[in-house]
Amino acid sequence: MEELLQRLLDRVEGAFAAGLGTLDGLLVEGVRRKRVDLEAAIAEHAALFRQARAAYAASLGASRVEELWIGGHPVVGYARMARAPKAREDLFLLLLLEPSANLGRARVEAAKAAEKLWEVVGWPT
Repeated sequence: MEELLQRLLDRVEGAFAAGLGTLDGLLVEGVRRKRVDLEAAIAEHAALFRQARAAYAASLGASRVEELWIGGHPVVGYARMARAPKAREDLFLLLLLEPSANLGRARVEAAKAAEKLWEVVGWPT
């Protein structure tokens, strides 16, 4: 799993951390190029996913939120759900990026990584 995250990090210019987390806010695995509190970042993005899910369900009738992008400075957070049809729990990929990073590339590479994730994790699907 570390290799999958490292490959994701390597393919997105401007990315400096990648992690896999649960919606409970737990870091499953992570890789970093810079000193960053990835555990806290996973916890915060998990909370944002839960809040976005509740808001979308209440106001728009859509309970699935697949991606989040939080534009900040000097850190941009991009998170993508990684679901398997019969998985026991939802996981998400998180990329922490410099503001100049290519978000389109981050989205494409995270989608590819999410497809491979369940093979790597080995949890039943």
